[in-house]
Amino acid sequence: MTARCFAGNFHLNCLFILAALCLLAPQSAHPQETETEVVTSTPSDTAIVMTAKTPVKQPVESEIAVMAMIPDGNFTMFSATLRCHAWTVGVEYDRHSWGHLLKSQFDYVAEVIPVVILSQPAVSDFWGNAKSPNQELVPGVSILPFGLRMLWRNNKTIKPYIVGKIGIIAFTQKAFSPNASYENFNIQVAVGTQFKLTNRLDLRVEPFEFFHVSNGYLAASNPGMDELGVRFGISHHLGKQVQ
Repeated sequence: MTARCFAGNFHLNCLFILAALCLLAPQSAHPQETETEVVTSTPSDTAIVMTAKTPVKQPVESEIAVMAMIPDGNFTMFSATLRCHAWTVGVEYDRHSWGHLLKSQFDYVAEVIPVVILSQPAVSDFWGNAKSPNQELVPGVSILPFGLRMLWRNNKTIKPYIVGKIGIIAFTQKAFSPNASYENFNIQVAVGTQFKLTNRLDLRVEPFEFFHVSNGYLAASNPGMDELGVRFGISHHLGKQVQ
């Protein structure tokens, strides 16, 4: 009877020890993922313990900018309308995650433009030709989810860049012609420069902005608009602080 009790207690103690080891094993293994101890010996037989830390992956750098555009004028390159101008205020996101190309930092770009004010002739014909000397203002909104930017001298005070974006733009009424459409494609290409203000803030100036709007003949009429403008704004660096 005593032998059975001893054997039972022995088995129970073994189970407790095994359970304790299972609970402690993950805790003891966790720091080994970030630290590794290396033991070396010197001629004097003195052990030296060195701890090697696993490098922590840095977050991807990105920035967000508030930009405004004022028109310089419009012309007929891919469009047919005149006396059409647009003012915009938008928020652009740039993510530095695509490496380098031609010695430039290659970035993904997206932009949301909640404020678009289009000035166009109050009365126009099927082809978008003005039939009235008066102008009317048409509000709209644009979303450009696909864009690329090439930024040079990204660690310097003055950083030139080229950026291109494509998306859609919608107005509260048919734009450029009564036979056109509410929704249009929006293509933007710009050449600009960023000027470092602080470790977090940059000034952006884009003296050349090509702003194209057209419906791609998804409607009966497609007058479209080609505009040259100037964009400027403030960019704020997110995540890791820029040195």
